[in-house]
Formats: sequence, structure tokens, C-alpha cells
Amino acid sequence: MAKVLLIGDGARENALAEALGKSSKGYKVYALSTYTNPGIKEVVNNTGGKYYLGNILSPEEVRRVIKDTSPDFGVVGPEDPLFEGIANVFREEGIPVVGPDKEDAMIEKSKVWMRQLMWKYEIPGRLRFKAFNNLEEASKFILDFGGSIAIKPSEQVGGKGVKVVADLQAYLSEEKRNALSKGVDRIAGLVKDDVKLIIEEKVDGPEYTLHVLTDGYSYLPLPLAQDYKNAYEDGIGPETGGMGSISGPSWSLPFINEEEYSKSLDIVRLTAEAIKKETGKDYIGILSGQMMLTGLWGPTIIEYYSRLGDPEASAIIPRLEGDFGEILEMVATRHLSKAKINVTEKPSIVRAVAPLGYPLDKKMASGHKISLDLPKMREIGCKVYFGSVAIEGMSLVTKGSRALELVVIDEFNNASKRLDQCFSMISSDTKLIYRHDIGNSIDTQVEKAEIVRYTYKARERAGILGVSADWSPNGGLW
Repeated sequence: MAKVLLIGDGARENALAEALGKSSKGYKVYALSTYTNPGIKEVVNNTGGKYYLGNILSPEEVRRVIKDTSPDFGVVGPEDPLFEGIANVFREEGIPVVGPDKEDAMIEKSKVWMRQLMWKYEIPGRLRFKAFNNLEEASKFILDFGGSIAIKPSEQVGGKGVKVVADLQAYLSEEKRNALSKGVDRIAGLVKDDVKLIIEEKVDGPEYTLHVLTDGYSYLPLPLAQDYKNAYEDGIGPETGGMGSISGPSWSLPFINEEEYSKSLDIVRLTAEAIKKETGKDYIGILSGQMMLTGLWGPTIIEYYSRLGDPEASAIIPRLEGDFGEILEMVATRHLSKAKINVTEKPSIVRAVAPLGYPLDKKMASGHKISLDLPKMREIGCKVYFGSVAIEGMSLVTKGSRALELVVIDEFNNASKRLDQCFSMISSDTKLIYRHDIGNSIDTQVEKAEIVRYTYKARERAGILGVSADWSPNGGLW
């Protein structure tokens, strides 16, 4: 019986653990987490594995668990362990693993590295950008600039710190633009590297994510998903790691056509090949394009993930027909060419449940008891993945982030009603954040995509796809 060691402790890892536990290969699932995740623990217990608690960012800790378990392969779920070289540790110990080495995970860790790579290898869907390590220069650029921009931390900080300045704001009074430029300090303060922030040309359109499995030889795309970042209803409030997601129907989304799906896959594949040229290492694991359909390019890269998105994974994995656990092993052992995967025709909706305080005040969101009628929720067709919630004694206690992810596979309207019904079966000693609107604005996004599609197709016919005017007032971005 093969053994697999899973690294991570969130809802994404709960979904991965479930897939591994259901595999016809009969895997024994072992896990290393920072706290006891109820969903992961259930799979570990059911498969006869063992649950380890420790620092998932520590190469020494992971090495110790590898030596103790002698797994046949590993799966690294979150991005931070990849940035710290945890996949490298598996390979140094001779264990195949799903997850790129830290050198390749730079595609997610550094937005500057990612943008430079795309321009160096002329990958379609790239945006113009300018990187700053001098905050005075960045502030001056914002003050002098007269067009639309997106200001971001230069490295991955969990979806926090993005600031968009749209055209209608571009010619604000000097006082207001001075106030805006002060926000640069706050964004830059999230970053540890010398390069503090990156300013990109702003684009607009419906967003979506394409996750692609690769063993360095073959590429296996998964169904598209869309993430909902903002904390509150109607897309307002601070950005989060994701308050919900949709996937489907079938392989795409209602607002992305087959040609756009294919072009998106080409972009991700070309990027994986460019990473190998740049680092000398095959990309083995999951490379995910966080994309937007824009009038500039059509499919356009906003950023990359070096792993499955969360909560996108909760929307995608339950829709996969076949043995996804075995496919993960094929990725790790570099036999992905043998993999076959199908997907259910019906779409899915995921809605996260988080304690009040998330995402701005982790302390406020931590330490609250939460309870749910899990058997009844499962009975009405609602899958529950446990996220930032731990078993402590006889209670479930929040750890400061999204506690639960609720999933229903059904037509969007039906799924929405059942999710609301499931949410009513959850109680806590604090107010819970939950977006009722996720999956309810599909028609609006279809209309938006049609407008964008008309624009980029016209540019394509004119031979100016991806060509944009210089947007610095002094003669060019570069």
C-alpha cells in the first residue's frame, strides 16, 4: 500500500486529502499541519496514516517527518512551503513530490520576476510594468502619471495590498493624488525584498483561473474556476484570500469560450517552458494562471500561482470524475502522459465562512468556537471542507482565517439556495462573514465578456493585439 505525505492545513489540503483518501490505489495518507484540521484528520484516520503537527515552513521539520514516514510521494498544498524549499527537501530525500522547487516557485513569489520572464520570452498576455525599490520615485510616478494603473506588492502577500487607480481617478486634484501616493508606503511595508512594489498598466474584464498539472513533460489542464476576492457582498470590502469560487459548467465558465480556454493553456505552457529555460529545472507540480479576459490581449495574465488556488480547489476537485489521487501521483513520478480526467457537466459554487475580523484582524478572528450539523449538511448535498479551524478538546476553534468552505454541485440557482440552507446550520460565538451573492451574477459577466471580446478581436484583426500606448507622461514606461 503506497503512502503519501501531505503538507498543509487549509481547505485546499482538506480537498486534496479527500481525493487521495478516495483513490482506488488505497493510499495511506499522512499529513503535516500547524494545527489539527478536522477534515484532514478524518482522512488520515480512515486510511490508517498518521497526523503530525509542526512547522510546515521548516525544512528540518519536514525532513524529520519524511524520514519517519518513508512516503512513496508527497503533495505540498500551500505556496509558503514551496517558497521555503519544502519540495526541494522531498527531492533531496529521493521522494517524488507534487510541487515545484523554490527556484521555480519564484513565478508566484515575485511579481517582478514573473513580469520580466514574460517579457524576456515574449509570452502572450503580458502587461507593461515598472518596479520600484525607492518609495519616493514610486510616489512621484503616481503623482506625475495620467492613466490607469494597478499598484501591488512586489512579492506574494496572500492577496493583500493591491490598489487600483482607474481612469476616472487619474486626473484628481493634487491634494487627493498626494493622499493616494501615501498608500504606497503601506503596500511596500508588506514586502521583505529590496524591490518593494510593482506598478502595472490596469486592464479590465472578467477574471478566471486555469490550473494546469505538469510533470515537466506533459500538461493536463483542469476545469476553469473563478475566485471572488472581496470580503463582502457585491464585491466590496478588503481583498481576501478568496470568499468563494465557481467552476463550470463542463470545462469552462459561461463567459469564456473554447478558443479562449485553449489560448489560456498555451500561455501557461509557454510560461512553464520559459521557467525551465531560466532556472534549468523542470517545473513539476501545478502552475495556475490567474487571468483576465481583456480588450488588450484577450486572455491576459494577472499573476501566477505555483499551486492550486484556494478556494478554487474546492470548486474544481469535487467536479473531477476519475481518480484524482492517482493523477497526483502521476505528476510527482512524472508519468502524467498516462493520465485521463473527466469532469461533471454541472457547475459548482463554493462559499467560504469566516469569523468577524477576517481579513484585517486575525487576532479578532481567532479563538472562537464554531459548530455545524455536518451530517444534515451532507444529507442535503453540501460538501464541507475545513480551513482555518482546529480541533481543540471537544470543540472546533477558529484560527483567524476562513474557517469553512461550503460546496454544492448543481445548476447555479439551485446551488445557491442549498448553500444558504447549509449556512443556516452553522453557529458560532461570533458573527460570521458569508457572501450570499457568489455565483449569482453570471449574466452580467457574460455581457462584460462579450464587450471585451469585441474589442480584442478587432485588435487581433488589425494586427495590434497586445500593443498599448506608452502610459508614462514622459514618453514611455520603460
